[in-house]
Amino acid sequence: MRVKIHPSKIHGKLRIPSSKSMAHRALICASLAEGTSTLSGIDASKDIEATIACMESLGAKIIASQDQIQVTGTNLKSQGKEILCPCNESGSTMRFLIPVASLTNDPVTFTGQGRLLERPMEIYARLFHNQGLAFVQDSKGIRIQGALKPGDITIEGNISSQFISGLLFALPLLSKESTITVLKPYESRSYVELTLEMLRNFGIRIEKIHQTKYHIPENQTYQAQTLPVEGDYSQAAFFSVLATLQGKLTLTNLKQDSHQGDKSILDLLKKAGAKLMIQQDSIQIEHHELHAQTIDLADCPDLGPILCVLASFCPGTTHFIHAGRLRIKESDRVQAMETELKKWGVAIQTTEDTITIHGKREYDCQNVVIDGHNDHRIVMAMTIFGLCAQTACIIEGAQAITKSYPTFFEDIEKIHGKVEIL
Repeated sequence: MRVKIHPSKIHGKLRIPSSKSMAHRALICASLAEGTSTLSGIDASKDIEATIACMESLGAKIIASQDQIQVTGTNLKSQGKEILCPCNESGSTMRFLIPVASLTNDPVTFTGQGRLLERPMEIYARLFHNQGLAFVQDSKGIRIQGALKPGDITIEGNISSQFISGLLFALPLLSKESTITVLKPYESRSYVELTLEMLRNFGIRIEKIHQTKYHIPENQTYQAQTLPVEGDYSQAAFFSVLATLQGKLTLTNLKQDSHQGDKSILDLLKKAGAKLMIQQDSIQIEHHELHAQTIDLADCPDLGPILCVLASFCPGTTHFIHAGRLRIKESDRVQAMETELKKWGVAIQTTEDTITIHGKREYDCQNVVIDGHNDHRIVMAMTIFGLCAQTACIIEGAQAITKSYPTFFEDIEKIHGKVEIL
């Protein structure tokens, strides 16, 4: 899919889609609960479809309508056959569900597309091997067999919080208590807080002994719920930056007391100079005089690409620290943003763990063709850049948006951005 992005003056109001992070967690908890849960507000995407498909493979019954999803939980008992869990490109789906799927005691194969099977899985491989369980990974997938055992588990905190969340979903169902100790540095802690919040919603108790240790009582039961899923601050970030750079937007469906780590976009935009007015479930963002800052990505790595766009238009030098996690996403996002921003003439330098951008107010280049790197966040970030530039550009591989935000270009048009599908 190729799209042409034209410079556009945006304005208006836009509803932000549901949080993908919270939707994954709600679907998993509902699928493990006794009885039928009703989840509302979940927007479709390939990642969410992957979690639904995997939970159905594990025995949940899931019926989706336009407004809500009904989920009847599975008891994870053996099906007496090999189970296939197709994760597509969803790292959350795979890492959340490996411990959960093990509890069936059946052989389970997880498959993936794109770079998913290249992303780090050593934490689970080591844990399963230490417990005498099967864990085999190759280019075709990951095959496991044998139920995760309770006990004291120590896990690195600087690779992905998704491993911690995966264990938190499964360990409460075991017959003996467990603990998880997270080694420092503990990055993306806010995502674990989202998991703990959703577990509480479904009646699961996790005791935080201190900031890096959790106690998980045994023999717990997930309880069915009726639950709305809140809007997504990581998706709101693209439109928030767009308004900060050149217009005025009102974004709705954003929970003000959200625990999403990507809510930090609001503070970062304030520091950059944006004018924000926060109301009950909406935020108005307006362009104002911009300036550079230092940005720590340790707890909000998904904001990296769009913050690079913000930095490109902020006069002065923006320094990003703790950017290394961006290299093990759907693409090497540090390299991808450096490559694509340089096509616009952005002065950007990177190291393994840092990004430095010397921003300016305007970019005027002819015949710019952007590669989407098969990465939804690269496509969306570079779309925002194109809307704010002085000349049109083409983005190739734009279909990557379907991973998390299939209606992204439609929403751009709703706020008067001009996008041509070529």
